[in-house]
Amino acid sequence: MTIKATLRARALALLAPAVLLMAPAAQAADWPERAVQIVVPFNAGGDTDFNARLLAKYLEPEIGVAMPVVNVSGAGGSIGARQVLDADPDGHTVLLFHTAMLVNTASGLADFSFDDLEVAAIVGREPGAVMVVKADAPWQSLEELMKASADNPGSIDLTTNIGATTYLIGSMINKAGAAFNFVDVGGSSNRLTAVLGGNVDVSQNPLGQVAPYLETGELRALATVALERSDALPKVLTFREQGYEDVGFQYAFFFAFPPKTDPAIVAKLAEAAGKVVQQNADYQRELYDTYRQVPFYLNTSDAHDFLTSEAATINAFDF
Repeated sequence: MTIKATLRARALALLAPAVLLMAPAAQAADWPERAVQIVVPFNAGGDTDFNARLLAKYLEPEIGVAMPVVNVSGAGGSIGARQVLDADPDGHTVLLFHTAMLVNTASGLADFSFDDLEVAAIVGREPGAVMVVKADAPWQSLEELMKASADNPGSIDLTTNIGATTYLIGSMINKAGAAFNFVDVGGSSNRLTAVLGGNVDVSQNPLGQVAPYLETGELRALATVALERSDALPKVLTFREQGYEDVGFQYAFFFAFPPKTDPAIVAKLAEAAGKVVQQNADYQRELYDTYRQVPFYLNTSDAHDFLTSEAATINAFDF
């Protein structure tokens, strides 16, 4: 090898680590290069799907590309989450899930957790599920329903998703004195169809989803599982207000990328999402008018702390 060739080889050897160090920065600078696909691990028509599509609508002008929503349902959200877990970490696939993932992990439905993904931010919190029955159901109050369930164990059906937050809530309610028969009919849109069609007795559904049917009188609300009463349903008491102190849960929606996604890309989406959720009045108005949600945002660090705390609470529950 000539002296010139030897010097060139040494220079390239010295340059290689620098190139490797620069690669993520270059990748982040170019992101996004094409559409960013949002994977929703539930059917279309539910609250997770709504949040994903509304966020996509207002995020697209911020990041400059389309953000198509793809619904991948099954196993309480685990199938869609797994798809993102296994996706290319180039920043063009992102998951919008909620704290049901923590329940999936705790119950053994999933063999991975939020820590296996790159959480960008918490971008919303549902206003609390509502316990609803058809208008012609015999129970006029939560107390009547709880007593009827306890007096005839297994005779009254309650919608749940095995291994998901609805299962956790159902278990909380049964532990508080009821004896419901759990029926898994799928996501929130399926649960709504089931209770409206009389295929189940009682369902737990997002407030925004059932609000129109409460207004028309097709459904009757007996309680919410929110931690505090909602301004959108001021006459409907929470479980806690009705004496069931251990029944209460509100899940939070978060964006998460595949593992090993460049942190700078994660930060870019987190920043854009924070701008939309906290500053965009049109987004905030549409969020409340359609689903009775109020804006809720936590940055990457705070989101991780929040999810870690929630996981500790859920893991302490006996599944």
